[in-house]
Amino acid sequence: MFEDAINDRPISGRQKVMFSLCLLVLIIDGLDAALLAFASPVLLAEWHVTKAQLAPALAMSLVGMAIGAPLGGLAGDRFGCRRALITVVALFGLTTLACASVNGVSQLIVFRFLSGIGFGIAVPTAMALASEWSPRKLRGQMIVLMSVGPMVGGTLGALLAAKLIPAFGWRSVFVVSGSITLVSAVLSVIYLPESLVFLIRKGRQTEALDWVSRMVRGSATAVPVSAERRSLDVPTTAAGTRLFSLQNLRLNGGLWIAFFTLSYAAFAYICWTPTFLVADGFNLENAIRYTSIYTFSAVISVPVCAVLLPRTGSRALLLLSIAATAAATIAFPSLLTTGVTHAAAVKIAMLLAGFGGGMSQSTIYAIAGTAYPATYRATALGVCVGVSRAGGILGALGGGVLLEAGGTTEVLFFGVIACMLIAGLIALAAMNRHIAAASSIPRRVTI
Repeated sequence: MFEDAINDRPISGRQKVMFSLCLLVLIIDGLDAALLAFASPVLLAEWHVTKAQLAPALAMSLVGMAIGAPLGGLAGDRFGCRRALITVVALFGLTTLACASVNGVSQLIVFRFLSGIGFGIAVPTAMALASEWSPRKLRGQMIVLMSVGPMVGGTLGALLAAKLIPAFGWRSVFVVSGSITLVSAVLSVIYLPESLVFLIRKGRQTEALDWVSRMVRGSATAVPVSAERRSLDVPTTAAGTRLFSLQNLRLNGGLWIAFFTLSYAAFAYICWTPTFLVADGFNLENAIRYTSIYTFSAVISVPVCAVLLPRTGSRALLLLSIAATAAATIAFPSLLTTGVTHAAAVKIAMLLAGFGGGMSQSTIYAIAGTAYPATYRATALGVCVGVSRAGGILGALGGGVLLEAGGTTEVLFFGVIACMLIAGLIALAAMNRHIAAASSIPRRVTI
């Protein structure tokens, strides 16, 4: 059986290359998403436009991602993850390069929207493909590690922009990012395997056997296609129909609410921390540095999550991580009203909020990557990513409204974030499928 060939053997070098390519796609996602934000100060001066005029271009990538993510899941399940991933990576590589040639906001909006759709399709497809080719005992940790990609990409985007924009102008960052993306598309053609579930569903057993022999150390046993379909639970009904079935009601509801609320909190922090810190007396350099504390601690939390998840299970890890973020969020208004004399406490709060936020988001990605069967996992992940992007859009756009409405304090801003976190925690607690604690490996159970 194909699944036995993957589960019973050590991870091969070819599998490691495939995992690295999928992770690279997610890193590029975070990298490209951050580029326009860093280029915007130069664009405002060069094009003589206002912040309000440029704002749609900043938001359009997220809108495209929200639309593309569920489409990407369906495309991966319907046409194969390999074909879908290669196509969209090439697409957003070209549209990113095209951003370097634009001369106005309207053109930039179009290409950022197209890039966003490409990224939206790529993220769930890459995660689903990596999950399917992972041994069952390592699948949860693999998804956790994949989720660090966008965070790492955002950090690399800041470093890249800081070096390139002063020396070569804002267009250079899009040239470099687009070129890296196209190179990854070429490497994907060479090294990415196809989804085994997709091949079996199409009756292409010989091709599936060939991929298994190339990817793992050994070969799978050839059995009748019908038997492989039963072993991999490959039904004939549409992926969307199975995803929205009654048996997934509590799982879908819990995950979708959590993806929306946790993403809202993360984007509200990342987008508006510099603004409210400067308003409370911090200089711009320190405000940016404190924002980087949040993103850096979120990145650090991911490998910690990968180690703790099989030991504690997802329920306990989510309780601790969301509680940490909520505690920091509730404490923030009192810390800020005391001014910059409590700068050390603000640093600790940012560290705690980022660490908890990164760990909780990594954990729900792991649940989504293991709770759904491979037959419609890409579709399920696509919907989760789309819902997450919707929460991010609301956090990015609504945060400014809340800061304005709150007047001289940030109580309203942080109060809404805290409510979002609590809502997400309640939804996850009511969910009927989690990753159970085990002595050495995580496994999915139904509670």
